[in-house]
Amino acid sequence: MLEIDHVTKRFGGLVAVDDVAFRITEREIVGIFGPNGSGKTTLMNVIAGVFPATRGEVRWKGRALGGLRTDEVAACGVVKTFQNPQLFRELTVAENVRVAGHLLLKSELGAARVRTILPSAFRTAAARKIDARVAAVLEMTQLEAQSRELAGSLSYGGEKMLGVAMALMCAPSMLLLDEPGSGLSHDELDRLSDVLRRLRDQGMTLCVIDHRVGFLGALADRAIVLYHGSKIAEGTPSQVLSQRAVIEAYLGDAHVA
Repeated sequence: MLEIDHVTKRFGGLVAVDDVAFRITEREIVGIFGPNGSGKTTLMNVIAGVFPATRGEVRWKGRALGGLRTDEVAACGVVKTFQNPQLFRELTVAENVRVAGHLLLKSELGAARVRTILPSAFRTAAARKIDARVAAVLEMTQLEAQSRELAGSLSYGGEKMLGVAMALMCAPSMLLLDEPGSGLSHDELDRLSDVLRRLRDQGMTLCVIDHRVGFLGALADRAIVLYHGSKIAEGTPSQVLSQRAVIEAYLGDAHVA
């Protein structure tokens, strides 16, 4: 589904991502590992259209994504979450999720100027579809019980899960998750893992970066490791995390047996 074809990203003289290539297939969870500064977030931002690649190409279902805006990439089905979700803290959880449905609403009704001339019955039918989608997303992310709470009252883990819910309102085929486990308690991590595995089982493809190696190693079907912007390993998490080069990248030479 997603092809990263020898992608390089430079910021002036800094090479943040260096000739990285891999593929992500349908219905798998791919974890991108690497210590701080390894290029994980930069690579994910290139995929999502936040940054253009300096060299190489990102293809989604055979279509090159280079040159597309982030909203255009999302409309193709590739949606990214952020480390710190941007929430409307004065709105309820359900209202935040509804606001995030603008891409779905646009696909149902077309451009804003077109919506103003559509028959009210069609608008009502679309509104019902959005209502159903909000309910389904709240159920998928285990936020039903908190749907009427203000977003500003949520725990940090609740905010993170609401960020996932808002991304799901865009009806993605692939979800890019940037540090979803950071700052979460053990119970919140278990809840997040359950939600993400369920999304995978329902047909979604996920690419996840996280500095919590244990969490991501248990979650991912396949692991890719970056170090100083380059890919140094790929395979199952157990295979990859036991490799000498990976241990050295995380812990240094002294920790290699």
